[in-house]
Parts: sequence; structure tokens; C-alpha cells
Amino acid sequence: MQYTATEFRKNLFAALDRALAGEPVDIAYKGSSLRLTPVNSSSKLARAKPQKTLLCDPDAIVASDQKLNARMEAAWRKDWKNL
Repeated sequence: MQYTATEFRKNLFAALDRALAGEPVDIAYKGSSLRLTPVNSSSKLARAKPQKTLLCDPDAIVASDQKLNARMEAAWRKDWKNL
């Protein structure tokens, strides 16, 4: 996000919240550009929120059909021999 010094002053707390969230905040002042970033910034990955992507237990998928798993593994082994 880029602000002029006047806009930054008007939106100070919103700009600070954006910077804390990891978004770079640039401020144009007297022909120069300043960047606001947190001192103890953590990586974006560290700030990521866990998301539930599966609607069931992952182990239930793996062990769901042993015959199907065996057929799939046999097909993969056959394909992998050609690599």
C-alpha cells in the first residue's frame, strides 16, 4: 500500500495494522519513499492459519479399500519400471 504523508497521517492505525499483517506500507514524503515494516516480522508461513482441507480422517482415505490400493500400487510399479 502506498500513502502520501498526509494520507498516512489520516489513516495511521489502518496503515499500522496493514504493516503488522505483513503488507508493505510505503510512504512518500518530500520526494523520498519510506517503507514501514515490523521489526520482529515473522515469515508469511508462520502467520498462516491452519485450514481444514479434508472432511474426514486422512488415515481413513489410505485404508479405505485395500483391494483398490493393491491394484493401484501394482499399476504404479508397472509404470515406474519404464522410467
